[in-house]
Amino acid sequence: MEGLCDELPKPLLPIANRPILAHTIGQLEAAGVDEVLLVIGHQARLLRNGLGQRCAAVTLRYVVQEDPKGTGQATALAEEFAGGEPFLMMFGDIVTSRQHVLDIVRLYGEEQPAAVLSVRYFRDPASGGAVYVEDRRVVRIVEKPKPGETATHYINAGIFVFPPTIFDLLRRVELSPRGEYELTDAVRMLLDSGAMVRAYDLAGFWVNVTDPATYLEAHRELLGEGSWPAPELPAGTEVRPPVVVGSGCRMEPCSLGPNVSIGDHCTLDAGAHLRNAVVMAGAAVGAGAVVANAVVGLGARVPGGAHLVGDPKGRPAVVHHAELAGA
Repeated sequence: MEGLCDELPKPLLPIANRPILAHTIGQLEAAGVDEVLLVIGHQARLLRNGLGQRCAAVTLRYVVQEDPKGTGQATALAEEFAGGEPFLMMFGDIVTSRQHVLDIVRLYGEEQPAAVLSVRYFRDPASGGAVYVEDRRVVRIVEKPKPGETATHYINAGIFVFPPTIFDLLRRVELSPRGEYELTDAVRMLLDSGAMVRAYDLAGFWVNVTDPATYLEAHRELLGEGSWPAPELPAGTEVRPPVVVGSGCRMEPCSLGPNVSIGDHCTLDAGAHLRNAVVMAGAAVGAGAVVANAVVGLGARVPGGAHLVGDPKGRPAVVHHAELAGA
């Protein structure tokens, strides 16, 4: 993530001044979930400190994946938490439309399949798990096939409902050629047993946050889907919603939006122009500077008159913590 994750783990990157993972937990809460287990590893301390023991009304528990070896190993760490009951699981680096978790929980309750696996259309699913679907039922799954070698356009979209028997199957999973314990191997065993695995085709948006471009995409999508209160801004400021402004900011008249999120304790000088941008906490944008299709990291500074402008259809502009964006 080009330095953005040096001080903030990816799940804590802000969208509308809330961590990505807090938006996900909010979806779980809306679906009736009141307790969540977070499987953490890299920057575990920062994640614990950033999210604490509760997120809104949801109690958070943590377990550390000490030597990460794949999604199968991570899932196996939830066995005690699941307590012998079916459980909902999500990958932590995806951002989706708000209705998806609620719809999956409702689908599971109404149809009672053995499992639910979310899928998403991709032209070539080589980047993830290729999923074959017949009559809304998963019939085959292949982890990271070679480009062009699959006859399906569905990928595994990272939201599941699993039965407790998945843990017995995970104990049988062997290391893959990639050196990982693949969750898809356990799903394949579940399919081989004849279990009904229901496919849920995600509508709306779905973003796998892997780089600054997908981070900005997730930011635009969530801002566009939500309802945000109008911020208090100095007279003369031009605003094109959605725009979210944190607390303790010092701002002079400027131009904001659309799709702008400004963190706490930021400084925006007169005549600054921001659009399609995330400005993280403590950052500063100088007078007359232009920040567009860009991310300004924690405490970073964009000097007056500078142009921090990324490609709206390609690579965003990024200035890291404590860096200066040149004029």
